[in-house]
Amino acid sequence: MSAARSASLDGGGALRPYAAVVGARFRMLLQYRAAAIAGLFTQIVFGLVLIMVYEGFYRSSPPEVQPIGDPRPSDSFTFEFPLTVWDSAASPTRESRKMKPYALDVVATPRHPIAGEPVELELRVRMATSLELREVTDFDVLHERLMHVFVVSQDLSDFAHEHPEPAGPGLFRLTHRFARPGRYRLFADVAPRDAGAQALDATLVVGPAAGTGAAAPVPAPAPTPAPKTRVAWTLPESGMIAGRTLVVNANLTDEKGRPVRDLEPWLGAIGHLLLVTRDGETFAHSHPDDREPGVGKDGRIPFLVRLPRAGPYKGWLQFQRRGKVETLEVTLDATPYSAPR
Repeated sequence: MSAARSASLDGGGALRPYAAVVGARFRMLLQYRAAAIAGLFTQIVFGLVLIMVYEGFYRSSPPEVQPIGDPRPSDSFTFEFPLTVWDSAASPTRESRKMKPYALDVVATPRHPIAGEPVELELRVRMATSLELREVTDFDVLHERLMHVFVVSQDLSDFAHEHPEPAGPGLFRLTHRFARPGRYRLFADVAPRDAGAQALDATLVVGPAAGTGAAAPVPAPAPTPAPKTRVAWTLPESGMIAGRTLVVNANLTDEKGRPVRDLEPWLGAIGHLLLVTRDGETFAHSHPDDREPGVGKDGRIPFLVRLPRAGPYKGWLQFQRRGKVETLEVTLDATPYSAPR
């Protein structure tokens, strides 16, 4: 009897470790469940708090006023203010000194050009306001070309209208022969992408031909034959006021005085007018006012001209007749702007 009871007690003691493991595992699962339930409860509470906060903001906002009917007054009224409009020539004695956003770089080969010999010019446009000297590589077409270059001697006796060819990203090349030694101004018309037309300039010095010597007098330009086409100018009644955009009519006639009726479009326009101040520092490129009907009819070309500075200008009027481009010399005088009193 005692032996059987002893065996039974020993069997129960052997199960106690298993029962302890099962109990510990059960308590651990209860802790995980309690933590999950607590986390869910916390999220619900925070969600309710956010809802109440948003509702409070919404209720504190003033209601939007919805107009009823037509809010406009039934009776119209007019305000009148005396206003004086000043043109850009309000300071007529000096040209605007605002820095241009672009600059023109010219490299000549040979480095020291010689009169009468071909010179290869490399032209690049760069951003003048960039510290990195960034070059412009994308251009819009401007009057059927990417770049127009006007070569003008310092004494304004020599003039050429050239079109450099693209030779790489942002690079243009032009081969030109300078007739006489001296200082030349190169004016370029370009339109960097989405920047509009830009008038840029650079200076180039051309040396005398070999054997003539640096002190040799500069030969006069060869005389040009009398043009078959003549021009008479019709100026505004107020005159050519500096800094204002004015309509100037060029009236072309043939050698017999008859109006020219065979003008042809050239470089996207019926005519081109190029004007330079006597010191060669200021350049203006004008085109016809296409808003007027019958541009070029009966030899009349209405140009939109704006001369930046007061003083005398020399220029060149270019147009095409029967497939041939003709160039006529022009002289205009711009008077200072005077503000109305």
